[in-house]
Amino acid sequence: MHSLANVIFSKIFRAIVSISVSITFCAWIVQSSRFIGILGTNNISLLQFVQFTSYLSIDIIAIVLPIAVGMATVFVFQRFIESNQLTALKATGESPLILLKPLLLIVSMVMGYLYISNAYISPNAWRNFRDAEFKIKNNINPPKNAGTLFSSNGFSIYAQHYQGNLFFGNIFIIDSRNPEKVCSYFASIGTIKNNILMLKDGERIEIDRNIARNSITKFKSYKYNLTEIIDASRKKGQPNEKFMHELWRGDPGSKQNDEGLKSLFHQKIAAPLLTLVFALLAFFIVIFAPYGKKFSPLRTLALLAGIIILQGLFFWFANASCKNIAFAHINYAVIAVITGVLSLSIFIKQHRL
Repeated sequence: MHSLANVIFSKIFRAIVSISVSITFCAWIVQSSRFIGILGTNNISLLQFVQFTSYLSIDIIAIVLPIAVGMATVFVFQRFIESNQLTALKATGESPLILLKPLLLIVSMVMGYLYISNAYISPNAWRNFRDAEFKIKNNINPPKNAGTLFSSNGFSIYAQHYQGNLFFGNIFIIDSRNPEKVCSYFASIGTIKNNILMLKDGERIEIDRNIARNSITKFKSYKYNLTEIIDASRKKGQPNEKFMHELWRGDPGSKQNDEGLKSLFHQKIAAPLLTLVFALLAFFIVIFAPYGKKFSPLRTLALLAGIIILQGLFFWFANASCKNIAFAHINYAVIAVITGVLSLSIFIKQHRL
């Protein structure tokens, strides 16, 4: 690679890392704040909270990287202009297009990562996130206080007093998973350990709506295995947890869900292409627009406006494709047209210089 291209590559790469880390950290703080209540209610440490919410950063990075490439391109090439290096480059007879080579190399690297992330890293991160969230929220090794110990899918456990050594006083349980046969339990003493509920000195009330009869059974001790309840309350995998082949296969049993899955598939294919669009837009704005030695904020504002408009259109079409898959193809068309126009404009400008 040309020595100048090496310098450009290094500077753009460092700028992308700096911008991506800064924006991702800020976005992660905003996203993770939605789960801040878990710290107190589920008695987890700050380190566990950070590990749990760190899975969110994978998709944040995927959104931030194309934007960071565009911003880094503007900053680096603007400095290149301010130091008169573009003028010197033209004086040597070299084409400004030599600056495009390291940029396209970085774009190809970023796009390669994004496709790997969308195909493998992101689905695994979301699965780990859902599993971690489920285990934290439904941890049956109870906290050392009273209140709601467990509640999921119509099965809830409450305790009025904590007596120490993982024993609770006045435990009340309601099991309404079957609306036709609702059961409730009350016990003066109870403990939950390793997903096993042990009750002492209580009663069981069953309301059978099919035969319109209630029954009350008193017990000295009662053992309840909660493992099946916990496993059953794990929600069905969300669309963002699915791999590419699962999204492409869709869900033939539900038209709405089928289009939603295929829409996400197309979104994961098209989104990395925005990296190329933003890079070409930044390159055209800085290198081929009228320039001077002083920094012009208009270039940055023009680029940001272009990124916001294009990103907004992309997400609008992506959301619309959940109801009508034809909008996903419009996204491809918009990206192809903009890329073609920018490439042709750069080629024409180059031949006019």
